[in-house]
Amino acid sequence: MSKHDTVKAYFEPKVQELAGRLLFNYSPDEESIGMITDYSDKVVKSFVTGRKRKAYGLSFIIVRPYSTDPGDDLNLEAMNFAQAFMDWIDQQNQTKSFPDMGRDCTVEQIEVLQNMPNLAAVNAEEGIARYMIQCRILYTDDSENQFRRK
Repeated sequence: MSKHDTVKAYFEPKVQELAGRLLFNYSPDEESIGMITDYSDKVVKSFVTGRKRKAYGLSFIIVRPYSTDPGDDLNLEAMNFAQAFMDWIDQQNQTKSFPDMGRDCTVEQIEVLQNMPNLAAVNAEEGIARYMIQCRILYTDDSENQFRRK
């Protein structure tokens, strides 16, 4: 199983609970949550033993209904929905509920790289807005560690 498969499988149950199917590297013009990969296996730090700290970067694109009516709270509800998903990711980090990145990998942290969702795009004609949440998973990879126990 690739890291892409692992990360998608990790987030999929929560996304299914909130919005149905998790879309991988795709975000349509309808209510949905898409997971867009930014980078994988990016080396953040190398150790003399051969162990490496790596990062898996991803963004979530949350498509929600949008209103041009200043009298309703639809846009506020959409922002709160995206914020709640971001808070859930933070909670997974706090409880150290991490994806299994493989035999030689140990996840250290899932971090959200911002303090609130970005309003990334609005299509007022179609009545939708896209909110973006950027994250990364930090993990150590011991596969090249010359001192690890076998």
